[in-house]
Amino acid sequence: MRRATDPFLEILMQPSQPRLRSARKLLPIAAALALSLSACGGGGGGTAQINPVAANTTLKGAVIDAPIANAAVTFTTVAPMGQPDSVVVGTATADASGNYTVQTTLPNTSVPLFANATSPDGQVVLTAYLGTSSAVLAAGSLTSANLPNLVISQVTTAALAVYIASGGSYANLTPALYAALLSQHHDDILALSAAIKAVADGYCARPAQYHDTEDMAHDIAKQGLSNNAASALNSASTTLGSSCDGNLKSLMQYISSDERWAPELDLGDVLEQGAPAVAPGTYSLQGVLAQSGMSALPMLPTPPASAASAASIPTQSTTLPPGILNTLVSVDANGNLSSADGSGTVTGVIVGNLMTLTVNDGQGNTYVLAGKAGLLPSGFVVGGTAPAPSPSVPASSASSTASVPSASVGYGLRMGGRTQSGGVLTRFDAVLVPQNSEPGWAQIAQYSSQRSDGVNCGSNSGMFGVRLMGTGATVGGLVLGACVMPQTAGLDLSQALPSGNGHNYSDDDFNPGASVGFSNFSLNNTSTAPYILKAPSVTITQSNPSGKSSTFTGQMFYVMGAKDMIYSTATPASNGLFVMNENPLDTLQENSAHQDH
Repeated sequence: MRRATDPFLEILMQPSQPRLRSARKLLPIAAALALSLSACGGGGGGTAQINPVAANTTLKGAVIDAPIANAAVTFTTVAPMGQPDSVVVGTATADASGNYTVQTTLPNTSVPLFANATSPDGQVVLTAYLGTSSAVLAAGSLTSANLPNLVISQVTTAALAVYIASGGSYANLTPALYAALLSQHHDDILALSAAIKAVADGYCARPAQYHDTEDMAHDIAKQGLSNNAASALNSASTTLGSSCDGNLKSLMQYISSDERWAPELDLGDVLEQGAPAVAPGTYSLQGVLAQSGMSALPMLPTPPASAASAASIPTQSTTLPPGILNTLVSVDANGNLSSADGSGTVTGVIVGNLMTLTVNDGQGNTYVLAGKAGLLPSGFVVGGTAPAPSPSVPASSASSTASVPSASVGYGLRMGGRTQSGGVLTRFDAVLVPQNSEPGWAQIAQYSSQRSDGVNCGSNSGMFGVRLMGTGATVGGLVLGACVMPQTAGLDLSQALPSGNGHNYSDDDFNPGASVGFSNFSLNNTSTAPYILKAPSVTITQSNPSGKSSTFTGQMFYVMGAKDMIYSTATPASNGLFVMNENPLDTLQENSAHQDH
């Protein structure tokens, strides 16, 4: 369950080396707070000039757990609405689809800015961190296409609840701390998001002791992070009752696979404006499409009367095995992306680090996807042909917007979306890399000492630990403790040593006392798609104290830079995700200047 220590109480600030989004040398939080204020300007634009003179801006977004019609939307500085010292700077009322527009006067200072939403009955309360007021003000008119957290949701609410439970202070929240929060507590935030959505959408009962969803979220986070033998998922299960467990399993994957919330799980407070993060040129796009089997939820049920009577999320549709996408694409200086052969198999646009794609998988399925792109670390991409600017874009035009990268520059994509037909939610993990380049899987070993998430792998040089939390109907809640050894052609994973601090991994967050193990396996690449790894047979076993056990056998997939591994079983037909917290595998930078924001 819980890791042996809570590393979010510290954060990387290492000026002598490139600052990586998901690889931080840790310092005490007091020092981190002071340093982060000077290091990051908030919301993506660097440090804005401090000028207390207020000015007007227009913000457009939505209140979506499910769309909350007529929600009261309030913008505050310093802290969320209702918290001590919070200052109201703008209000609006959402329309019948949950959309809102607000014109507000913001202070031109680095004070944190929050968006708050309350349903008409007062039972659903959601909050979101938007970065610093000065950065949002400097951007002028904004929509959720530029600032994902303008969609006030269960994800943004969960992130703030985990932040406070980890010892954070609203007034001291900075983009650097928020980035550390999202990477180091990814599994807790995802689990808590599922709990909020389960209650807000009426699938599980809100316990009577809580006034609203925000109140509930903060208590679940507090209990889940209180000791080494707990987790946010276990706390959510205990709070909502075992009848809600199936919904929590499914909703964790639902949220990870949704194009609205995937960007929020990956630096949703970053302002995405200006030149695209991906330089113009022609790239190899290699990725895995993993359907969840779930579509957008239909008409919501009447909330259940008690924790013993949760309503079930509709049965999943037939799930296709993961699909491999391997094609060439061109990116122009304006961030427009298209198939290099003109076939239209892939089209899209990149604004800053935010990417939207339409993908045809060649098997009759078309996907609409959205998510973040980030630079893969030095050494992860080896050789290849430098992505020259697209022939349709003059070299001078390309150079004026973004410089042509060297052959060793590649990008990791973390995206969610749905099929155009049927709306089946789908996770898409991918890379954009130079043609004919090779992945430096063995180079990951150089980062092995940075972080192991409390997983005990002994003293093997080059090996590091990864805590993998399962999502989805089949493997939801199963927690694997894996030791990863990078190899030339991929990764070898073996079961971790006992933690010595209670059940921090190798357990089931829904069944305390159960043990979970897996057969050691190798994830290997192929010559045609070397950035995609696959293990053809991985067996996972869950054993209960009663002596009963369950065994699953399936394929495991991993794409370089992804924050999850995809586990696909034939019986039952299912694609689950094993999500990870910060570790050497999922290191991405926001840009070539090594800035988080």
